[in-house]
Amino acid sequence: MKISKIPGLGRFGVFIDDLDFENISNEEWMEVGKIHLQSLVTIIRNSNINLNQYQDLMDLWGSHQSNAIYNLYNKYQLSGKELFLEYDNPKHQITDTDKEYIKSIMNMMADKYVLRVSGKKDNEGNPIGMFAEGELLWHSNESGNVSFAPGVSLLGAENMKNSSTGFATTVDWYESQSETFRSELDEMIIVHKFTPGRINPGLNTQQDHVMYRNMCPEDGVEIPLVRQSPGGLTGIHYSQNTISHIKGLTQSESNKIFKLIEQGIFNEDNVYDHWYKSNSDLCIFDNSITQHRRLGDTTNRLAYRIQFNYDNLI
Repeated sequence: MKISKIPGLGRFGVFIDDLDFENISNEEWMEVGKIHLQSLVTIIRNSNINLNQYQDLMDLWGSHQSNAIYNLYNKYQLSGKELFLEYDNPKHQITDTDKEYIKSIMNMMADKYVLRVSGKKDNEGNPIGMFAEGELLWHSNESGNVSFAPGVSLLGAENMKNSSTGFATTVDWYESQSETFRSELDEMIIVHKFTPGRINPGLNTQQDHVMYRNMCPEDGVEIPLVRQSPGGLTGIHYSQNTISHIKGLTQSESNKIFKLIEQGIFNEDNVYDHWYKSNSDLCIFDNSITQHRRLGDTTNRLAYRIQFNYDNLI
């Protein structure tokens, strides 16, 4: 296993090469996890792992997390089997809107809780993955949820090589601010709101509804701007796709601060776009104080995504 620094991303981000997944031990994978907690972005190049191994390895770090699915479990008091295999059963009294969402998610699932990230469609024209083809703007997953998933992993599968996944860290920028301004940032509460097409303008109705459920299912959610990552690093939880305004400030006042933040965190010192050279690169990234995006040609692109927590590492 060879570890090297990713260019950009401030003092964070590592590449891992020559990791032998055919013979990797649980202890070695947990050590990778500890490195990741302090690097925020970990890119394992040319991983060559299969879907089952991918799920098993991520399970070692912590369980899968999806607020949208949890909300349905809680709403109907159903098990996963009842929710996904018996959603048409009248005794469960699932609304038509929720049924449509469940069907959409089922069509996007590759296996268990692994979701496809792809603009491909099935023979009936239904999306088989989240997002449409094209670029994705800066965002974090579940950004308008107070209890968002702290970690995300993305495993390349098909036609990745003409596209990139980009990352922007926020810790160095936050630490470089004056003590006075940091104190102001520490007190800021961001009000979130979902806007259709703001993250990926090419979404169809089904995909946009999935985005609404996953990103910000309720307008007006208030989330502190300054957060601490699971590894104990302090930065800002700033997701362009759902931010609305700063609590207690006008839209104009909020926009001035948003512009200042964006000029700071979305510059070359804090940003790295990973242009895939292998279809099997595995990108694992913090979702609390790190942003990500997608650039390039995504025609027939397919990747697999798992949202997770770090309970077994911390």
